[in-house]
Amino acid sequence: MTIRMITLASAFLSVNAWGALAQQQPMHHPSGGQMAMSADSLPAECQAAAQAGGHGKMMQGMDMQGMSQNMQGMMANMTEAQKGYMQAMMKMHGPMMTGMMAKDADVAFICGMIPHHQSAIDMAQVVLKTGDNAEAKRMAQKVIDDQQKEIAEMREWLKKNAAKEGNQ
Repeated sequence: MTIRMITLASAFLSVNAWGALAQQQPMHHPSGGQMAMSADSLPAECQAAAQAGGHGKMMQGMDMQGMSQNMQGMMANMTEAQKGYMQAMMKMHGPMMTGMMAKDADVAFICGMIPHHQSAIDMAQVVLKTGDNAEAKRMAQKVIDDQQKEIAEMREWLKKNAAKEGNQ
């Protein structure tokens, strides 16, 4: 994926627009499966903390259909891998931003990192499907294994600590 394409996509969609897109638009992984793109995929503790922070649904009322059409146009000339990486980034932003709306800094960090780590997994899955370098694929599998373990640890931390941190 070229830096120019990423820059163009980032300029086109502000961080909040990425978040709104990620909360409402279904995306498809290069393997053919649908990628869940919703703040609803955050742990219940993160959703509750974001609500308590006063940030339930961000950016309601935006022209999502127009943004989606523009993104499809931009992605038309991308390779399968580039599309997969772009989709992984788009999937991450809404839930990550929602998670970081918790008032407590510790909970916000954990809630923001879960979708961030999931995005790393999604990107690694793209290289497993589209890449051809054995070493890159080994690194991608390590990312998947490590990030899945860390997500599980973060979810457990939330179960133990989110209420103590005053976010429920």
